[in-house]
Amino acid sequence: MKLSKELVLQAKATFGTPTYLYDEAVLRSSFNELRDALPDCVDIFYALKVNPNLSLVKLIRSYGGNTEVCSLGELEIALKAGVAPQDIIFLGPYKKPEEHRRALEVGVYAIVVESETELRALSALAGSLGCTAPVAIRINPNFSASGSPWKMGGRPTHFGIEEDTAVANFGQYLALPNLHIKGIHVYNGTKILDAQSVYDNASYILDLYRNLTLRYDLDLSMVDVGGGLGIKYYENEKELDTRQLKQLLAPLFDSFHRQFPRTRIIVESGRFVAGKCGALLVTVDNIKHNHGKTFAVTDGGTNCHGAAAGSGQVLKRNFRIVHATGSNGAPLREYHISGPLCSPDDLLGRDVRIETLSEGDLLAVTASGAYGPTASPTLFHSHGHPAEVIVSHGRLFLARARQTALEIRDSHADVALDDMLAAPASAPVASSAPGVTASGATQAQLIEILRVVLKLPASTEVRADSHLRDHLGLDSLTSMELLVSLEDEIEGFFVNPDTIAPGHFNTVTTLAQYIDANRQNAPETASQGQPEVQYEPV
Repeated sequence: MKLSKELVLQAKATFGTPTYLYDEAVLRSSFNELRDALPDCVDIFYALKVNPNLSLVKLIRSYGGNTEVCSLGELEIALKAGVAPQDIIFLGPYKKPEEHRRALEVGVYAIVVESETELRALSALAGSLGCTAPVAIRINPNFSASGSPWKMGGRPTHFGIEEDTAVANFGQYLALPNLHIKGIHVYNGTKILDAQSVYDNASYILDLYRNLTLRYDLDLSMVDVGGGLGIKYYENEKELDTRQLKQLLAPLFDSFHRQFPRTRIIVESGRFVAGKCGALLVTVDNIKHNHGKTFAVTDGGTNCHGAAAGSGQVLKRNFRIVHATGSNGAPLREYHISGPLCSPDDLLGRDVRIETLSEGDLLAVTASGAYGPTASPTLFHSHGHPAEVIVSHGRLFLARARQTALEIRDSHADVALDDMLAAPASAPVASSAPGVTASGATQAQLIEILRVVLKLPASTEVRADSHLRDHLGLDSLTSMELLVSLEDEIEGFFVNPDTIAPGHFNTVTTLAQYIDANRQNAPETASQGQPEVQYEPV
């Protein structure tokens, strides 16, 4: 992404910082580079998880891209962006019932099922809706993508059904009612920069598809080989060689297509398509020296760009950070570039060599079009979501407004303080003997026991309606002591752990009622309906 000083200053003046800038020309170039590396028989599905910005999704759709979604929110964004339901697949190791329902209502191309439990649930839901659910089975293969630093298959993960299980039980899946099993999905890893690894991964998955169709004599119509194509983030990395990728994949996919001409071949890509088009623009607020290090403190850090700050990484390496308003030829200096958070990990870059900085300068964290705000704790310190801006033909378009302090404040429910602190009204407590009224004698005996257990002064007034916790100070520890004393002192009373409940400890009356209801030799006065004795205040 090329940023002119004039454009950066215009973005700062118009939208402030921190702000994400997305270059439409770079986005289009990245998509076309991938499109050129794949034969026409392969469909590209953009993974919204990397960046679900509505305007970006609209652009990618206009280039010929389809979409892969992992939530109801992403599904609604894809639909609003104009993506046809038949060009949407729905993934995720857990999907809410309402997500299944909505996917069926709009008619997505396939719901990628990741467990046998989900498969049965979807079968039942489709039956209740009177429809047939389009399904692809996600398989966790017995093969691992060698070139991926983040492996999602070929090892224990929560993704998909283990290959041996899926192959053995595929006949059972086909027998489930209300399902149309279209094919399989495998996603083995991400951030792959080696073309041979991409080829090996795709070849394995296509062979798995072949074997399933032969074993079960199937006429499937979909195979998703995942993707995981990476981009260069760090100085020691090389870009994925898409020319080599084309040389490897074109004959592989063309041969498969000739064998299965009615099967839709899907390659997913998010990072490769969107990653290079974005940059996070931040402003240097102050520069300080601490214990031998020079810090440039900016207005956007981990809260805006968790990936650049190294979230989830054992070895933290710097994204390329450029001085967006600097002068060529200025001397280089080393800085720790930090954000606004009260966290020692809030560093966008460590020991970054960059042109000498001054307060007010603008920095750009490059290669930030994927896993930027969508994978960052934007509400940490309640800073809110940064602005997102599309750059196209020298013009700036606000694609997502900055979240304001008042918007964040008003997203909270304002529960009245008095309501939270007020003791709840005593609710009637069901007893094991409906209709039993506590006798005055039981209440009197209970009050004397309470005085001993709680060590109440003689001046403390205890009434039938005295609240045991709020008025008399009963707590969890003294509650246990009280129950032991009640069993010792009250004839025939034993605590029933299946019926005792917090509500029984509201007042003297509610506890006395529980005692009378659970006495094996209940006083005749209670059972014969004699007038209740009202105990006078002590």
